[in-house]
Amino acid sequence: MKRIVFLLLSILCLTAKADEGMWVMGNFSAKTDSILRSLGLELTPEELYSTETPSLNDAIVQLGGFCSGVVVSPDGLMFTNHHCGFDAIQDHSTPKHDYLKNGFYAKSFAEELPNEDLYVLFHIKTVDVTDLLLSAIPEGANAFQVDSIIDAVSQKLMEMVDYSGKGIESEVNAFYKGSKYYLSVYQRYDDIRLVYAPPQCLGKYGGDTDNWMWPRQTCDFSVFRIYADKDNNPAEYSKDNVPYHPRKFAHVSTQGYHDGSYAMTLGYPGSTDRYLSSYGIESTMRTINDVRYQVRGVKLAILDEAMKQSDALRIMYASKYASSSNYWKFSLGQNTALDNLKVIEEKQQLEKELMEWVEEDKLARGRYLGVLEALEGYYTENFETLYARNLSIESFYSGSDIFSFVLRNVMRPREDDFQEYVEKQYRDIDVATDKKVFLALLQNYIQHVPSEDFQVKEIVHIVDSLWQGDYSRYVDDLYARSIFARPDDLKKVHDFGELRDDPMCDAAADVLKAFLSMWRWRGDVENYERLLGEGIREMNHDHEYYPDANFTMRLSYGLCKPIDFSAQREKSQAGLSSSESQGKRIEDDFAPGTTGLKEEATSMITTPRSFLNKHEQNPDNYDYRLIPPVYKWMKKGKFSPQYLDKRTGQLPLCFLTTNDITGGNSGSGMFDGKGRLIGLAFDGNWEAMSGDLKFDNALQRCIGVDIRYVLSVMDDYSHAKRLIKELYLE
Repeated sequence: MKRIVFLLLSILCLTAKADEGMWVMGNFSAKTDSILRSLGLELTPEELYSTETPSLNDAIVQLGGFCSGVVVSPDGLMFTNHHCGFDAIQDHSTPKHDYLKNGFYAKSFAEELPNEDLYVLFHIKTVDVTDLLLSAIPEGANAFQVDSIIDAVSQKLMEMVDYSGKGIESEVNAFYKGSKYYLSVYQRYDDIRLVYAPPQCLGKYGGDTDNWMWPRQTCDFSVFRIYADKDNNPAEYSKDNVPYHPRKFAHVSTQGYHDGSYAMTLGYPGSTDRYLSSYGIESTMRTINDVRYQVRGVKLAILDEAMKQSDALRIMYASKYASSSNYWKFSLGQNTALDNLKVIEEKQQLEKELMEWVEEDKLARGRYLGVLEALEGYYTENFETLYARNLSIESFYSGSDIFSFVLRNVMRPREDDFQEYVEKQYRDIDVATDKKVFLALLQNYIQHVPSEDFQVKEIVHIVDSLWQGDYSRYVDDLYARSIFARPDDLKKVHDFGELRDDPMCDAAADVLKAFLSMWRWRGDVENYERLLGEGIREMNHDHEYYPDANFTMRLSYGLCKPIDFSAQREKSQAGLSSSESQGKRIEDDFAPGTTGLKEEATSMITTPRSFLNKHEQNPDNYDYRLIPPVYKWMKKGKFSPQYLDKRTGQLPLCFLTTNDITGGNSGSGMFDGKGRLIGLAFDGNWEAMSGDLKFDNALQRCIGVDIRYVLSVMDDYSHAKRLIKELYLE
C-alpha cells in the first residue's frame, strides 16, 4: 500500500513540475510534445528540429565552448550575453579605447573586430549509439576496461561521420552517467567578429551585488557576426571573408508576453547532476562549494584592490575577476539553497523508498542491493582526498596566473610557437598583483590542507630551513629569481625545455607531486551513482526522465511567471546564516522608501524606474554607477514606441520564466510559442541555486533580458540603425 501511495504522489508531482527538464532536440516523446502544445507551443516538431529542412535548431549556436548564442539575421548577426562576450570586449579595450566602459559599435562591416580563438558550433544532428557501444562491453569487465572500450568504440563511430563538408566535428556524449550514448555532429565557424557591446554599466549593471538575484535591470547582451568564405563555408579569419548566410535565423518579437505566456530556451546547458546520491550532494557541498567559496574569497579581495589602482589594471583583470566571482557567489548560494530546501533529506527519503522497492523482489532487482552502502563508504573514505584535490585546484591551478602557466606546461611543454604563446598568456598579467595572489593562496593552502599526506612538503621544507617560516620572503625570492616573473626575458626563450631548472618549475613539481597523490582513491563511484539512477528510473518507470546537462543542445520549456516567495517561506523557516545579507534582500532591502524595487521583487518584469532608483539610492556602490550618457538617456526616458510594452507603456528590462537552465545556457535564445525571440537567458535566481542538483518548480526561475530592452539600447542609445535594419521584427 505504501508503495502505491508513493507512486501516486510521484505521478502527481511530475505532472505539477511540467517545466522541469533539459530535453534533447529531436528526441521528444509524444507525452513531452503534448505538454509543449498544452502550454502554448505552436511550432511543429519539424520546425523545432529537422535534419532535412531549416528549423529553429539551425539558428542556435554553441559559443566558444562556454556559452550559447542565437543567429538573428540573414547576414550572420548573432546575439549572446555581454558576459559571454566579455573576454573579446576586454581584448579590444585599452585605456584610450575603453570598450568595456563606453561600449562598442562597428558602424560598417570593415569596423567589425576579429577575435582569435572564438568560434561557434552549429548542431547538425544527434544519433542514439547506445546499442553499438554497450554491446561491445563484455560481461564482467572492470571500470578501467569499460572506459577503454567506450573510448575506442566512440572513436570508431566518430570516424564514420561524413566529413566531406568543411568544419564538420563530432563527439560521443554519455547520458544518464553512461546508461545511454549519443553521437552529435556539428559544423564549426572560426571567424567571429565583435559588432556591438553596450557600456559595461548597462551590460553588467548590478555586478556582483545583483549576481544571481532578482529583481534585475541588466542589459546583458553583446553582438557578434559569423563570417565565412565566398561559398558560405567555414574559413579561418581573412579580410576576404564575407558574412555567413544561415540556414535559418530567428525572427525577433516586439509583441512581448504576459504572466502565463509560453516560453522556451534553446541552448547548451553545461552540467547538472540531479540524479546524484545524497552522499554525493553532501560531498559537493563540503569538498567543492565550501572550498571554492573560501579560496576565491581570498583571491578576489586581492584582485579587487588591484583593480581600484588604475584603469589599466581594471581592464586587465576585469574578465578574470568576473569569472572567478561568479562561481564564488554560486557556491555560497547553492549550499544555502540545498540547506533551505532540505534537498539531502529529500534524496535520503527517495533512496529509502528505492531500497524498500528492491527488498520486495531481490532476485529481479538484486543489482541495486548494496549500492547505497558502497556510495556511503566511498564518500566517507575519500573525503580528505576530494577536499584536498579541490583545494589544490583552486589554490594553484586557478590561483596565480603565472604559477598556473608553469603548472600547465611543466609536464607537457608546448613545443611550437612558444614566444607567441607566452605573449598571449602574459597579456593580462601584472606580476606584482600575481605575486600577492600566489603568496596568499599558498599560505591558505598550507593552513587548510586536511592531511600531511597532501602537503607541498618541499616548499614547506625550504621555507622552514631557509626563510625561518616566512612565506613572504620565500615568494619574494621565488619571483625575483624566476624568469616566469620576467615576461620580457621569457619572451626571448624558444623552448619551455630550456626552463627546467627554474625555481618556479621546482615549486610546480612539488605541487604536482602532491596533486597526483590525490587521485588514488578507492571505489568505482561513477558505476554506483549510475546504478542508483537506473534503479530510481526503473522504480518510477511511468515517469519520463530527461538526461543531465552535458553541454549538448537542449530545449527547456515553461511559462513567464514571477517567483513564488510564499513557497520559499514555507520550505525554509531558518535564516540564511552567512548569506543573510543576500537572501534577505527580498524582505528587507526592498522596504518602503526604495520605490520601484519592492514591487518588482514580486513581479516578473523590471522597468527603468527601479534601474534609476538603484543608481540614485546607492551612490557608493560601484555596481550601480552609470556613465553620464547612460544616466541621461535612461533618465530622459525617450524610448521608441515599438519597444514599449503594449500593456504598461513602459520599456521592459528583464523578466522571469520557469525555464530550466544552468551554466552554459548564458546567451540562449528565449522564444515564444511562435518561435520568435523574446529575450536572452543570462542568470538564475538565488532562492533556487540548488538547481544543478535539484530542480524546484515553485522557486526555480530563469532571468532573461527582454529583447525590446536590447533593441532600445542598440537603437535609441547607440543609434545602431544598420544593425536594427538587419533584423526581422514582428
